[in-house]
Amino acid sequence: MNNILVVGGGSWGTAFADYLGRNIGPVRIWVREADVLLSMREQNENTRFLPGIPLSANIQAVDDLENEAARADILIHAVPSKFSRAVFERLRPVLDRQVIVNLSKGFEASSLMTLSQMARDVLGDQVISQWVTISGPSFARELALHHPTAVVAVSYIDTLLEKIQQEFSSPQLRIYRNTDLPGIEVAAAMKNVMAIASGIINGSGYGYNTTASLITRATVEISRLGRRLGGRKETFWGLAGIGDLMLTCFGPLSRNFQLGVKVASGLSLEEIEKEMDMIAEGVETTRAAYNLAQRLGIEMPITEKVYEVLFAKKHPGKALQELMQRRLKPE
Repeated sequence: MNNILVVGGGSWGTAFADYLGRNIGPVRIWVREADVLLSMREQNENTRFLPGIPLSANIQAVDDLENEAARADILIHAVPSKFSRAVFERLRPVLDRQVIVNLSKGFEASSLMTLSQMARDVLGDQVISQWVTISGPSFARELALHHPTAVVAVSYIDTLLEKIQQEFSSPQLRIYRNTDLPGIEVAAAMKNVMAIASGIINGSGYGYNTTASLITRATVEISRLGRRLGGRKETFWGLAGIGDLMLTCFGPLSRNFQLGVKVASGLSLEEIEKEMDMIAEGVETTRAAYNLAQRLGIEMPITEKVYEVLFAKKHPGKALQELMQRRLKPE
């Protein structure tokens, strides 16, 4: 369990590799971007995605995914959801006994699959016996700055779940256990949609009344979808649910929150994505969640309005007005 490869050199993959390097031992990280690979090797820093933070000397940046994955015991998957299928395809020939610890969040827009469903589709049903997802309120930069953080690990395999919990926990990172994979995957994905909505509220000049109202109703909406897809009600009140939702909706470090602020300023989605170096997962997730709600006949008004703002060019003020003027009903 001590031969670890982090797959993905974005902010979260880098921060988690740094955490493992400081608390467990040597760790390798596969990096796709040439400039990031160079900065990690020569400057001991991810100057693009996690600038200003010196990384553990135990991190080795590598560029050969297949060979490095073949000799690993644990693969930490930290690739954005829109690129995950392609990475799973590359891993398929070399995947054998390796445990996969997934850090990514979101739905695949084309298939509407979660990360574990996508992995099963590409790698086969047996991969679920090697699968753990870690989620919860955890900004990459704050983990890299050694801030105390609590998250939840979820798997169907109790022995694997307990092993990861024991191996990866420390005085800085407290990991809880859960077995509700569908619920945690939905919560993890949907909080990014709601963070965009929260950023729009903030960028429109509204304050905590409006944001708290959004978060409360967002919890109901996320739970509605999650339970329909097999999740348990109590999951949405835990770290991966309300915990991560509060972080991304109140925290300006969230890329999705910042995207919402820019939308409210009048920039188009195309303009924003050109100037944002890191991917805001909530964009693709909004499209997928909207289509899921339509397919399943689930009422998801916040998601619907975020979709209309992002993809149908509805004015953010008009979208908020329509939400506030919906039919009155019991809570």
